[in-house]
Amino acid sequence: MKEKKAKKVKKPRPGSVMRLLWRNHPWLTLFTLVCGVISGVASIAVVSVINDAIHNDGSRLHALYWFIGLSATALILRNGAALFPAYASMRIMTRLRIALCRKILATPLEEVDRRGPPNVLTMLTNDIPQLNTTLIIMPTILVETTVFLFGIAYLAYLSWVVLALTVSLMILGVGLYLFFFSCGVRNTSRVRDEYTAFNEYTHALVFGLKELKLNGVRRRWFGRSAIEASSTRVARYNFVERLWYTAADNVGQFTLSLLIGCLLFAAPLVSAVDPKIMTASVLAVLYIMGPLSLLVGAMPLLAAGRVACTRLSEFGFSINDPHPEPIETDVPKVHLLEHKKSWNRIELKAVRMHYQDMHAETGFSLGPIDLTVQAGELIYIVGGNGCGKSTLAKLLCGLYIPQDGEVLLDGKPITDESRNDYRDLFSAVFSDFHLFNRLIGPDEEDGSPTLASKYLETLGLADKIKIEGQGYSTLKALSYGQQKRLALVCAYMEDRSVYVLDEWAADQDPPFKKFFYEELLPDLKRRGKTVLIITHDDQYFQLADRIIKLSDGQIVSDINCALRDKRA
Repeated sequence: MKEKKAKKVKKPRPGSVMRLLWRNHPWLTLFTLVCGVISGVASIAVVSVINDAIHNDGSRLHALYWFIGLSATALILRNGAALFPAYASMRIMTRLRIALCRKILATPLEEVDRRGPPNVLTMLTNDIPQLNTTLIIMPTILVETTVFLFGIAYLAYLSWVVLALTVSLMILGVGLYLFFFSCGVRNTSRVRDEYTAFNEYTHALVFGLKELKLNGVRRRWFGRSAIEASSTRVARYNFVERLWYTAADNVGQFTLSLLIGCLLFAAPLVSAVDPKIMTASVLAVLYIMGPLSLLVGAMPLLAAGRVACTRLSEFGFSINDPHPEPIETDVPKVHLLEHKKSWNRIELKAVRMHYQDMHAETGFSLGPIDLTVQAGELIYIVGGNGCGKSTLAKLLCGLYIPQDGEVLLDGKPITDESRNDYRDLFSAVFSDFHLFNRLIGPDEEDGSPTLASKYLETLGLADKIKIEGQGYSTLKALSYGQQKRLALVCAYMEDRSVYVLDEWAADQDPPFKKFFYEELLPDLKRRGKTVLIITHDDQYFQLADRIIKLSDGQIVSDINCALRDKRA
């Protein structure tokens, strides 16, 4: 099966977050906009009332009533427009976070491996929270934009000379601001990418702590060239980013001062301006500069949100795709795979696999591979490091999708529709396995605690693991070899028809290694299981039905031990 050409990634538009809010909660967005309009009108009306009160020598009681009423209206509606969407934002971001996790689960394993865990982790820990921050400020941006526009309209009502002067200086200020701001945006992208690299180093710090403590040279190199260097770059990029954004903010303050000066000293030279209009104009300018400052301050957050959207879209995750809320449904158990208990052969026909490291100019190719696995076989896969043993195992399991060729089960090609069911044939303990605290039995049912206890006893873990309902807890710290035994217990509990064990015996002491090859594997074979073992233990090769040897991504020998023994 040939790999489908990847669709061209569409870069997110600046309004992606706004469209997200509108699509999910149109009435709430409309309510926010209406409240913003009314609040803007009321706010500018307050300026007019203040101006009338300043220049009215008579009773000001009537103006006081209007001032209180309009101020209260503006305040209530502005806060309502900002607070009500917060609940909607929470709902939207929860759905996006769940949808991203589902996207990661659905993404081909080779794509996740190519990008690397730190990059995927950064999307969950940095990009989604950044989107949440951006989404929360969107209602505020709507309200403040409305107030600003009504303020400009009020200036036009007062005087076209004042309006022309104000707009001209604002255009100058916005132009300068956009220059500084665009420089800041470029550094925002660099900060995000360097943070991904820093995540990788911190991951190595936590999981490689033992190795770092044991080797002073490695520890000093790692602390200096990895953690310190990356931390310094993150801090430097953050500082430069903030420097550009601060310069952009200062442009706004400079423009305001220049504008007030021109209104007070330059406008009267151009045209006679009534003192009452001049006062109202200055008040209006001072008033609209508040919303303008908030809009300017929100620009870095919008930029960071767009960077987050871009990184997510590069992963194939668009925030504006439909992401419905998860609905719990009862999935029938009978359709997992009709021939899950009974199948005859798995075939790989002209299968090829190639992947390239994103950060290095190196890659690996496997194939073309032609291979048939018969049900009930005990197969050893051998070869040097880096020859493609684990890649072949992942292709057989359906974890990697071949770029050329096809995988067949009993003569039927495995397609996207049947791949999940095909994977249900397999239980695996890979060299980079992960232990989940959940016991799962056959056919996705809950695991039997009694059976789990029996397996723990068999594998020498009864005094180290305590079964608690459908989970377990460790009574003592487990060595890596003991963790592998626990992973094998979980695989035993699933009772699948095919077992893939990647270098399982490499970390076991000699008695357990002998027990594994001479007792556990024959027991699985007697139970009708198909077992694929990746191993270097040549002293046990005589126990295999077949020995498949790989070299440089090619099968160089496939020995049927039963036929060999008959000929001997």
